[in-house]
Amino acid sequence: MIYEIAWQSDRSSPLKEMNSSVDIVKKAFEHQFTDHLPRGELWLGTDLLKKANLEDNVEGHLALIKRLGQDILCLPISNDLSINKVQGYRYFSLKELDEASKMTDLFVMALIDGPFQRLAGKKGLMKILSEWKREKHEFGKECNKEWAEVDILIKRCLELSVDAVIIADDLAGERSPFIDPREIQDLFSSYYTQMVSEIHSTHSYALFHSCGNITLLIPQLVSYGFDGLAAIQHRTNDLISVKEKYGSCLTLMAGIEAEILEAGEMSLSGLKEFKRLLKSLTPGGGFILCSCSGLYSVDFLERIQELYRIADE
Repeated sequence: MIYEIAWQSDRSSPLKEMNSSVDIVKKAFEHQFTDHLPRGELWLGTDLLKKANLEDNVEGHLALIKRLGQDILCLPISNDLSINKVQGYRYFSLKELDEASKMTDLFVMALIDGPFQRLAGKKGLMKILSEWKREKHEFGKECNKEWAEVDILIKRCLELSVDAVIIADDLAGERSPFIDPREIQDLFSSYYTQMVSEIHSTHSYALFHSCGNITLLIPQLVSYGFDGLAAIQHRTNDLISVKEKYGSCLTLMAGIEAEILEAGEMSLSGLKEFKRLLKSLTPGGGFILCSCSGLYSVDFLERIQELYRIADE
């Protein structure tokens, strides 16, 4: 499928209607059948773009997305335009998001760090977990301050007519949430419910991202009204079971585990599990092919193309 880049300011123009990426992704969210499996990524790393001889800017992202045949442009948005040193991806400004939304006919997502993620980035995970346990009142006040900033970013993104907003809060480790789900409910339920309500008010979709095992949190996330889970790990969450339980109300952006991207050679067992996951998650819509880690390593470029070819089969 070939994606044209439309250098126009009106995202509802006839040229956009000619491109089916938005319709394809929307059908996935509405749990309808599509003859093309939608695909996209939350994060494209600087090194990966360099490997593709592209700059880490809006134009570079659009060019790589077109080359890979993806349907989604997702930009991490922040007022602090720094680099995530661990994963090697950059943050974009609201101005760049505005430019991107005018340049493309892809399904546009804004990825915004939630209150917990912002505090963890400023203070470190262990410190804020300690504060949460020992100084709940003070921790709650700090979350309120962060929420105010997040709320402004969400509103600004929605003014730019994004198709979806992803809230990223890494609330879990490999085995379970960092904090008792009941405490997460007490502290964050009002935030998330308001976030989702604001996003839905503009007919955009609301998704949640967290690394780790969030199985115990999924009922809460559904109750807040989230439409999907983005870059969710199969290894820690058993996505086949998640699909069986919540497939009618949640769209899963998933399917490509970090291990299969990082492996020097794709093993037969890894290939078999990838195909099994595709066959289980595809029926009934509600599935967008996506890695749980983002594409940040130069070695991922050839592997993601190989996985896409397998998925197309």
